[in-house]
Amino acid sequence: MATDMMGIGGTVGILGGGQLGRMMSMAARAMGIRTVIWDPVPSSPAFVVADGSLALPYDSAEALGTFLSQVDRVTYEFENIDWELAQRIAEDKPVFPHPRILRTSQERVREKDTAREWGLSTTPYRRVGSVSEVVQAVRELGSPGVLKTVTGGYDGKGQVVIREVSEAAQAFAALAGAGPYIYEKWVHFVREVSVVVARDVQGTIVTYPVTENHHHHGILDYSIVPARISAAQRTLVEESARRLASGLQLVGVMALEFFVSEDGAVLFNEMAPRPHNSGHWTIEAAWPSQFTQHMRAVAGWPVVPPRWWGPAVMINLLGDLFLDGQWSRVTQVATLDGVQIHWYEKREMRPGRKVGHLTIVADSLDRALEQARMAKRLLGGEWNDGS
Repeated sequence: MATDMMGIGGTVGILGGGQLGRMMSMAARAMGIRTVIWDPVPSSPAFVVADGSLALPYDSAEALGTFLSQVDRVTYEFENIDWELAQRIAEDKPVFPHPRILRTSQERVREKDTAREWGLSTTPYRRVGSVSEVVQAVRELGSPGVLKTVTGGYDGKGQVVIREVSEAAQAFAALAGAGPYIYEKWVHFVREVSVVVARDVQGTIVTYPVTENHHHHGILDYSIVPARISAAQRTLVEESARRLASGLQLVGVMALEFFVSEDGAVLFNEMAPRPHNSGHWTIEAAWPSQFTQHMRAVAGWPVVPPRWWGPAVMINLLGDLFLDGQWSRVTQVATLDGVQIHWYEKREMRPGRKVGHLTIVADSLDRALEQARMAKRLLGGEWNDGS
């Protein structure tokens, strides 16, 4: 593992050219660090802000050689990158977070096993590979529950709810061809929260304020900070994140998601070893942002305790709002106090596609939520108070 500090003018390679890679590059540029983005899609939004780009397939030997020749260290912006590619790169250049963490995050059973190994609580779960195993899991763990693909799946995809044993076969058939699976007992939760944790090569660990997340149709709709949970629950979330970051020897930023159940338990759900959608608010409402913190760690710089400036709300902007091509109306929200627009420059508007976000910072959480609701109305969307 590289422990030296990258100097001004060094280059970090980023696997993936979506909005996270874009914001990583913007943070790196402010630090005097160059970036090269490798993404097969020529229209990737990160390309326009990076110092270099490769629009070639990830299985291209030519692209791999070119990429390695241009970068000093490497990171990635999403966990669906082939971990074996990351491991191959790690043979030549330091990759942070380490590819074994990437591999753990890509497999739901391994992910939960690892969390339990380091003392985190989870909902009951079991790996299943046949209808009979699903039936047995439902009977023994209880229902309702969720049958999920062990790998893949994102924003609510690759999963089916099972309310009773009689639905097991139908659920299995609905996911056919994408096995193996994991059956998780349903969590009756009152809050879904996340926390961004960062660790550097020296082992220093810091966490950001715990964030409360609200989803709609399986996609993150908006995030609130601070999360409306008890001080004891907040401490448990932060301590759990520190424990897992230490156990995995994380270098970089990682987000952990938790359910807060009706009986007050805090249950680990999943992790993402990279900056996270629920941490976008840190650009305006904290210093350093999760992106700057991540690039600091990747570059071998020390991570620093974040300073939180105050209550904030982050709203995802989805393609659903702009299918008519009239995304210029986004600027209408610029008239609202405390609102910052982030537009990702994605050319195609699709339902469920994240094309931008808003951050609202205010003196109180009530005021931030008031402005957030107003912004949503100006854009023609509906405010969803439920999950």
